[in-house]
Amino acid sequence: MFLSVGDILQLSKFAADLYTKGWVVARDAPQEFRDLVHELLLLKDILFIVHRKVIREADSYGEPTKRVLHRCLQTLSEFSELVAKYEKLEYSPSLRQRNKNPYLSSDSHELPPIQKSPSQITGRSSLSGSSRSDENNYPSQYFPKRASDASADGRLRQASLGTIGSDDTQWRPPSDQTIFQPLEIAENREKHECPEPLKQAFFESFESVGDDILDDAWIRVATWWLLKSQNVLRTALVSVEDSRKSLFRDYSHWENTTSKDQAYVDLLKSSWIVDELIRERKVAGELTKSHPRKLVIDLLKALKSDLHHRRHERSYGKIPDTATLLKQDLALLESFEQTVEAKENEPRAMDDLTTSQRWITIDKDHGGFPNEKILFRSFVNAQIGQRHERSKSSNAPYVILLWTKSGASEISVSLCNQRDTLNLSRKLTSEDLEDWRSLNVDATALHLEFPSQPAEVNFLTATDFRSFREGPKKFFDAVRGRDPRSGELTIFQTVLKSYRNVNTTKTSESSESDTAQRSFGSCELRVYEQMDETCWKTIRRLVVSSAADSKKWGSASYWLPISNVRLQVEDCTVTVSWSDCGHLEKKSGGNYNPYYSYVYRPDEANQKIILLFEYSEDAQRFEDCILYLTETPPQVRLTSKVDSPSAFQETRVYSLFDQDDPDRGYHGIVYAKKSPKTYHYSQICYVYRDLDFSIPNQNPAEVELHNIRVPHYISTRHKMLAKPREQDALPEFREVTWISRSLQLVFSCDDDTVRFFNGLTGWRLKFYRQCAKVILTDTGHFRKTKRSYKGAEIHLWEKAAPEDGLWTQLAVRLLDGDEPWLTSRRKQILVKDDHSSKANMPQVEVSGGGLGLPTGGVAELKGLAIQQGKDLDTKHMKANVKEESKSKPCWKFTVVFKEAGGE
Repeated sequence: MFLSVGDILQLSKFAADLYTKGWVVARDAPQEFRDLVHELLLLKDILFIVHRKVIREADSYGEPTKRVLHRCLQTLSEFSELVAKYEKLEYSPSLRQRNKNPYLSSDSHELPPIQKSPSQITGRSSLSGSSRSDENNYPSQYFPKRASDASADGRLRQASLGTIGSDDTQWRPPSDQTIFQPLEIAENREKHECPEPLKQAFFESFESVGDDILDDAWIRVATWWLLKSQNVLRTALVSVEDSRKSLFRDYSHWENTTSKDQAYVDLLKSSWIVDELIRERKVAGELTKSHPRKLVIDLLKALKSDLHHRRHERSYGKIPDTATLLKQDLALLESFEQTVEAKENEPRAMDDLTTSQRWITIDKDHGGFPNEKILFRSFVNAQIGQRHERSKSSNAPYVILLWTKSGASEISVSLCNQRDTLNLSRKLTSEDLEDWRSLNVDATALHLEFPSQPAEVNFLTATDFRSFREGPKKFFDAVRGRDPRSGELTIFQTVLKSYRNVNTTKTSESSESDTAQRSFGSCELRVYEQMDETCWKTIRRLVVSSAADSKKWGSASYWLPISNVRLQVEDCTVTVSWSDCGHLEKKSGGNYNPYYSYVYRPDEANQKIILLFEYSEDAQRFEDCILYLTETPPQVRLTSKVDSPSAFQETRVYSLFDQDDPDRGYHGIVYAKKSPKTYHYSQICYVYRDLDFSIPNQNPAEVELHNIRVPHYISTRHKMLAKPREQDALPEFREVTWISRSLQLVFSCDDDTVRFFNGLTGWRLKFYRQCAKVILTDTGHFRKTKRSYKGAEIHLWEKAAPEDGLWTQLAVRLLDGDEPWLTSRRKQILVKDDHSSKANMPQVEVSGGGLGLPTGGVAELKGLAIQQGKDLDTKHMKANVKEESKSKPCWKFTVVFKEAGGE
């Protein structure tokens, strides 16, 4: 087994993502689950350390490390399946209450404080040549082709570009065939005169940093200072009254030391880095062959524009004199640093292990990876970490971002620093914007609970804070139907290229925006499942919501039954049709008084939508999600799966139990038809321990289940005395009930029948045959009774027993009668041939694909204790009787088999 450097990056990213999701889930989970998440934190830190070590040693790590990494990957994969099912806890009422209260008591159900990493991370700064450097994470079209791409660094670049943010919208790096010419910085570029004392101060700051920062990182540093200068100058242009009220009315009385003079110094820092370090090549490496080309081009243009406006625009005021400039912060790196973001504590403040430097771009629309987009970006003050170790900044050394992925209906919030040692990130929820301080329009502080650390963020002005919250608030209001409701679990989620509703009727579940538009471009699809305390009452909901970066926001929500949903799959296009509870039905209630009901008709679809997926694999996953039950062990567990490709069908058996009655288990049977000439669909029925079934033909591959439970759905408008009008409220789903029906299953061969019954009952069908006659003779001493039945099915069942070694159970189903089942336990069966009086043992093994004895013949069984009932207890394979017989076995059982070809 070989693990490349890219594999380590994937493992680290995997662990970080799982910890972020698990942290949200664990806050409402039992203590054992929260302890597991805490262990995952340690695993994330260890992987981060190993990742850094592997990068430094250029892939020369030993076999023990490989085994550890392989086991980590297995553990993370298993844990991810569990976490994905319970992400809905993010929206639980108790979590919402905690989000509204930033200061929890010490006895609250909070995760224990995140401890220091198991060992100290040594080595160069994160802005140096580590795996999270700009070159390794920025889109590869901005880099020239190099021979070293085949090395560990090249594999790391490919891995980081191919996997980052690849939940549903994977981005593949472009071909390496494109070769970019070196980008030359013009020697005669206009330079802004920087006072000599400032130049000397900048150079001394550069010398103090030394080689800890490489050439590509200096581009990001220059971009950081330019962006910060623009941000501070922009906020300075806000009305003085707005700024004064914001700072005065903020409950925290947060100090703000940003100023126009410091903004001008930051602009000079950016210009000096470009002129003295990059153009004069005072930093190592050939910058023109490795840096992101667009970033440098945008930086040069922005510097020229900002320097020109600063010199000529009156709104910025006069340029400060040298004495004033020397009083400002002249360090080339942000001087403020809190405990959690120190290099030796990394990755304590890293929710996202990929570089935060990807957000530091001149053009906001080009920030992040190709599938990411910045919605909001601003420099802020913050205090980060636990109360005993955090402090308030005053010079806005952090960047807060709102960003999303292409097509995703989610907004994420991230808080980053300049050194790339802080990257707090998580999904933003509507509850985050409902903090009590946000009710005051002049408030500037916001409390955010990130997975790794809590943070208190202070915006420079109230205007910035309003911009931060108003956009997401409008989005959340528009896609309110997207969020899971009480009791719902997310069982499927992906990004769609397009969605279209082709119905001519309006549904009560759809939002107003969808009713008018009826289609979306790039959007997100979710399928929720709501399981009652009773498993067979499970229902689903399909939700399509517009992307956060789209021009028009909206959502569409549809109720789905658990079965009888028709799917037509053509590569990436899936047409979904089903029946809701909207069919109007008229019935007579007696005395010539009709009543009207909106009903559910599984065979008459009245809803239809068309979904275009990005990949055919996603379309196949969606089909499996809709056709089958969702496994949520131990309550719903798959016990057997019988695939019949020749018949284009598949049968699955699930073991179920209800939370209100866990001791009474039962089974769910899903019978899926996948004909290539028509739509795919599935039928579901629920089977309890007492079951009546038959194998009506001589071929045991056909099975018919009698009087089984099939879910049925009742609408909110049921049994109305007056015919509804068009302007009346539309019907909605109200509750699940059940009706009794029969289900016929057709398998490909006898072996499929055996596997099906084994998964359903735990017994193995060893023998099946239809007989011409069954004779029961009472051989008791005081009475002689004889009963004869024409036609019956003979079953012989077998099950391993810890005590007896093997249980063999005889079951006979008569073709008529109110109590068709006769059962008896017997270990030996004597068979008489018509041409011989000798007794012999029949071959009851399944061989040659068939179940049964040779045609013809008579079988006699003596000394049987017969039980007769209307159905079969499948746990013990005995007929259900009102009262167990206590008499001794005294029945002789005679079976006359049919001749070959006989009736």
